[in-house]
Amino acid sequence: MTIVLTFICNAGLNLLLGLMVAGLLGPAEYGRFAVASMAAILVSTALFDWLRLSTTRFAGGGAAPGASLKASLEAGYGGLALLVVGLSLLAHAVGLGVAGVPVVVVAIMAVANARFEFRAAEARALFRNRTYLGLVVSKNVLALVLAVAAAHLLASAAWVIAVLALSAVAAALTARASLDREPAPLSAARRSAIAAFARYGLPIVGANLVYQVIILVNRGVGAEALGLAAAGQLSLATDLTVRLLLSVGAALDAFLFQLAVRRRAEDGEAAGHRQVASNMLIVGAVLCFLGTAYVVALPALQALFIPAAYRGAFGELSTILVPGMVAFCFGQFGLNPIFQLSGRTGILMGSALAALAADLALVWLLSPWAGAAGLALAHTGGLLAGALAAAWPAARARACWPSGRDMLAVGLAAGAMAGVAWPLRSLDAPWLALAGAGLLGTLAYGGVLIGLDAGGLRGWLGRRLTGTGAVLRAGDAEMEAR
Repeated sequence: MTIVLTFICNAGLNLLLGLMVAGLLGPAEYGRFAVASMAAILVSTALFDWLRLSTTRFAGGGAAPGASLKASLEAGYGGLALLVVGLSLLAHAVGLGVAGVPVVVVAIMAVANARFEFRAAEARALFRNRTYLGLVVSKNVLALVLAVAAAHLLASAAWVIAVLALSAVAAALTARASLDREPAPLSAARRSAIAAFARYGLPIVGANLVYQVIILVNRGVGAEALGLAAAGQLSLATDLTVRLLLSVGAALDAFLFQLAVRRRAEDGEAAGHRQVASNMLIVGAVLCFLGTAYVVALPALQALFIPAAYRGAFGELSTILVPGMVAFCFGQFGLNPIFQLSGRTGILMGSALAALAADLALVWLLSPWAGAAGLALAHTGGLLAGALAAAWPAARARACWPSGRDMLAVGLAAGAMAGVAWPLRSLDAPWLALAGAGLLGTLAYGGVLIGLDAGGLRGWLGRRLTGTGAVLRAGDAEMEAR
């Protein structure tokens, strides 16, 4: 689980870095930084992410990738990097920039981030956990030191972005010794392999961009029809809800998908299907737990952490959004691996377009009279439609699904959690309500899963406890012998 913990640590350190840079740069310069860095992320995602996705799919299995595969990935990255930098130089020559930041700096950041993500994906695919840990730690430590220094000494968004790019490149270089033990010459690259990567990865990238469009459409309609205040309330509820569920789901997927790829490569397709089914149950159980806990704890969370101007609306909008966000994350990390392993990623683009169509229809029906709640309901309806559009073809792969009994156990556990913790929502002491709901809800959720033996949980716990007991007994025997 080193990969999962490292992923979560990375998210936390990025949040810390953002807060420190914001404080040192000030609102105006940080605004430039936010716009320019977001532009770099969009370029990196749109142009390079299909190579990262292809790395996690085709370079996985625990064994070193073949020379042709590795060279083709490198050639794809190198060609796009030259294109992006070349176009940015032309844009710079005519005086273009992004929020006052030179476009060349933005392009270099996009290329550097893509290189780092490419190397990190390769380390995960090969289960080089120490290499992955070293990549993340070295990048974050260097980025924190350099960015804070640049923000403090130079007070410049452009310089902060430049040193962040430098930290990404430096971290990627540290992985060369581990990941390039058998260097692949670019002459071994194959156009057919690059085309296969594009067919696999581009539909996933396109689908993710469509889901971003849904958020932008809803916020735009909210700002136009309801005013900026309502749009801001909807944005805060959307951002916090999706970040909670998406960050945890992505952390699980960083490990679980690679495990499925490895099982398939080493033990055959049937073993890969069984691992996908196990992964789907784990993802579903974690998402249902988080979604239920979040809804139950909303009154306490509002009182403790949400600014007064957003309270009330935040709880209402978040409650509406949670079912759709859970369905979206389950589709991303529970259903999508079925299509990724089989190479049928075009289905993901279709499900995203179904989500967009449903969202637009519901916005048209609800937004004139239902206010921000109508937009939240439209968002949830769109995400549910997208998940159902993916679940329909995924249902044909019966071997990739957990048993109906196990899925029912997860639903009953969520119901038990809500039933036990819901009365605590009315307590006037938010910290007590939060702690009580967390303790009682977790006990109820875990108790139902263990009682119903979802996914063989009782046997797994028994083996873990037996193993721990054996270790302790061996330690006692060693001490007695001394």
